[in-house]
Amino acid sequence: MTWPSPSYGPPPPAKPRPSAWWFGLGIGLLVAAAGAAVGIFVWTLSAFVHTDVEVPRDGAPHAVELASDGEQMLWSFDGDPVPACTVADQESGESVPLRGPGGEFRRGAGPAGDWVGAWRFDPASEHVEVTCSRNGWGTGSLVEIGPAPRIASFVLGLLATILVPLMIGLAGVAVLLVTGILWSIRPAAAR
Repeated sequence: MTWPSPSYGPPPPAKPRPSAWWFGLGIGLLVAAAGAAVGIFVWTLSAFVHTDVEVPRDGAPHAVELASDGEQMLWSFDGDPVPACTVADQESGESVPLRGPGGEFRRGAGPAGDWVGAWRFDPASEHVEVTCSRNGWGTGSLVEIGPAPRIASFVLGLLATILVPLMIGLAGVAVLLVTGILWSIRPAAAR
C-alpha cells in the first residue's frame, strides 16, 4: 500500500530583523542604569550633608524648627571642642536628653575642615530650644542640627546603589545582545 506524499506547501517566510529601536532601548537602559547609580548614591549620602538649622554657640537659647521630629544629630566644627549643649522641647518645656553620636561621623566643610557628630537626641516635636556654650574658637562658632545618619539605611542605600543599576544595566545588555544576534541572523525586511 502506498501513501500519498504529504503536501507541505511553501516554507513560511523568514522573520525579518528586529527594528533598530530595540538597540535604542538597550542603550537607554544602560543610560538609565548610570543615572540610577548616581541618583541613589546622592540620595544615600544626603543624610550626611543635610542639616535643618545652624545655631550660634553663644550661651543663649535659640528657638529652632526642625524638618522632622525623628532622631537628630548635632554637628560641631572639627576645630572646636565638643559643645556643652542643652535641648528643650518648646511644646512641653521638658529637657531632651543628649547622648553620644555612637561612632565617628564626619562630613566635609570644604578647605576649612570637617563637621563631626557631637550629640544625638530624639525631640518630641519639631520645635525645640537649643542652647550651646561659648567654648568655640571664634565669635562666629556654630553648631548644625539635622537628621541623624542611620547606619542601617546607609548600608541599604549602598546596596540599592549597586543592585538597582546592576539589574537595569543587565536588562540593557540582554536587550542589546538578543537584538544584535537576531539582527545578524535574520534577513532584512522586504521593501
